[in-house]
Amino acid sequence: MSVPPPVDPPADPSSDPTPAEPASAAPHRAGFVALVGRPNAGKSTLLNQVLGQKLSIVSAKPQTTRNRVVGIYTEPGLQAVLVDTPGIHVAKSRLNKAMVQAAVSSLAEVDAVCWVVDVVPLAAAAQKGQEILGKGEQALVQMIEQADPAFVTVALNKVDLVSKPLLLPIMEAVHALLPQAELVPVSAMKGEGVPRLVELWREQLPEGPPPYPADQVTDAPERFIVAELIREKIFHLTQQEVPYSTAVEIELFDEEERESDRPRVHIMARVVVERDSQKGIIIGKGGAMLKQVGTLARKEIERLLGASVFLELHVAVNPKWTSSGRALREFGYE
Repeated sequence: MSVPPPVDPPADPSSDPTPAEPASAAPHRAGFVALVGRPNAGKSTLLNQVLGQKLSIVSAKPQTTRNRVVGIYTEPGLQAVLVDTPGIHVAKSRLNKAMVQAAVSSLAEVDAVCWVVDVVPLAAAAQKGQEILGKGEQALVQMIEQADPAFVTVALNKVDLVSKPLLLPIMEAVHALLPQAELVPVSAMKGEGVPRLVELWREQLPEGPPPYPADQVTDAPERFIVAELIREKIFHLTQQEVPYSTAVEIELFDEEERESDRPRVHIMARVVVERDSQKGIIIGKGGAMLKQVGTLARKEIERLLGASVFLELHVAVNPKWTSSGRALREFGYE
C-alpha cells in the first residue's frame, strides 16, 4: 500500500516575506526643443526627418522659414515638441527683424536647444586654415547661453558632404564655445545620426506627461501649412528678390465636401508681392508660372488633406509690405 506524501501545513501569513514589487517603468519624458541656427543650416529638413513626414517647407535658398513651426514627435515614453525657427542673421528689413525675433524668443520658451550647424562652410574654412566659427556663430552661442536652457545638443549637419578628417577641428571649435553641449554628427537629409539626437532628448527632457495627444503632429492650422506649401513653390521657381518679397494669404478654405464620398476642398489664395514687375514674374507669360506654382502646390496639399483640391491663385501688389507693421501682422509675422 502506498503512503501519500506528507502535506505541508498552511503557511502563516504573518511570516511571509514582503513580495517583490515589479520594476517600475521608465518615466515618461516630454518637453520643448528649439531648433536654432544660421539660415539654410537644415533645421526644417531635420524637423521633417524626425517626424517622418513633411511639415516645414524647405528650399536651397536661405531664410525660407519665416514663422516658428511646431512639430510634435511622439513615441512610447517620449514626446519631443520641436520648434523650428527662422535662421538667425543680421536683419535689415522689418520682416527679417520679425523673423529673427521669432527665433530668439523661442530660446526662452523651451526646455532644450538643438543648434543645427551647417558643417560645409566650416569645413571649407578649416581646410584654408581660417577661423572656423565666425561672428555669426559666436553671437548665436551667446544667445543660447543667455537663454540658459537645461541642456543643449549640437547637430553637426551635412556631414555626408565633407571629408571626415575635417570634422575633428569643427568639433573642437564648437566644443570650445559650448563645452556643456552634446555634439552629434548628422545628415538631416539622409537621416544619419538623427536617432542619436532623439535618444539624447529621451535621456534629458524633463519627466512629465505629454502636452499633446499622441496622434497630433503639429499645432499649426491646415490653412497655415497650405499657405506655406504655396510659398515654397514660389521659392523653388523664382529667383533674386521675388521669393523674399512674396507672402501668401488663404482667402477661402471650403471643406463642405471634405467628408463626402468624393472628398474635395476648395481653396482660394492670394499671392502678395511688392511691385508690378514681381507680379508679372509670378504670373509668367500667359499665366504659365502661376499655373506651375498651383499645380505643384496642389499635389502636396492633396496629400496633406487627403482630398482632391480645387486651388485658385491670384496675385496682388502691396507696395513695401515687408516694412509695413499692419501687413506683417496681417500675415502673421508680427
